[in-house]
Amino acid sequence: MKHELPHWYAPLKTKYPFVTEEEWQLLHRMAAVKHIRKGDTFLRYGKVARYAAFVVSGLFKFSILDEEGSEKIIRFGFANDFLANCESYNKRAPSAVSITALEDAVVLRINIKKLQPLYALHMNLLHVNLDLYREISEQQTEHQHILSLKSPLGRYRYLLERRPLIIQKITLTNIARYLYISREALSRARLSVLK
Repeated sequence: MKHELPHWYAPLKTKYPFVTEEEWQLLHRMAAVKHIRKGDTFLRYGKVARYAAFVVSGLFKFSILDEEGSEKIIRFGFANDFLANCESYNKRAPSAVSITALEDAVVLRINIKKLQPLYALHMNLLHVNLDLYREISEQQTEHQHILSLKSPLGRYRYLLERRPLIIQKITLTNIARYLYISREALSRARLSVLK
């Protein structure tokens, strides 16, 4: 007997229309719904990654610490995005990245070790995995491009034009950490755009 999937699968089905109903059911049986409170981590610095997750609701930051111990944000995770540190999992190494909830969140958490054998049996799930790697790679390339822009104003304008969701949903402090500028420089850039 087939059970109906919870409502939060609908956006994932739209994003990955090639995945069959049976494959979604298989993932659903492997997944666990986890509630993460604002400020709590999905993955902590120094821990080896064992889980990945789709964000059902909420917002996350992927952050690193620089040599002085200051936090730098390398990307954000919104609803339907994927949370993982593939490098930590693949190398069995402590994570240099922390994934933290910026607001109360719900995720669909999957043990990566249990998921990997499915790729040989279900090409559609392997295709999702490849799409996720491509997405993450594109986000990293885009972030490098943003950081290559010389001025805080140029970086802020880029977000306004191409990533307005970040401007709408993320606090100024966290946007500044993402753009690798001071909060004051970000405030000046915002004022300049408003004039």
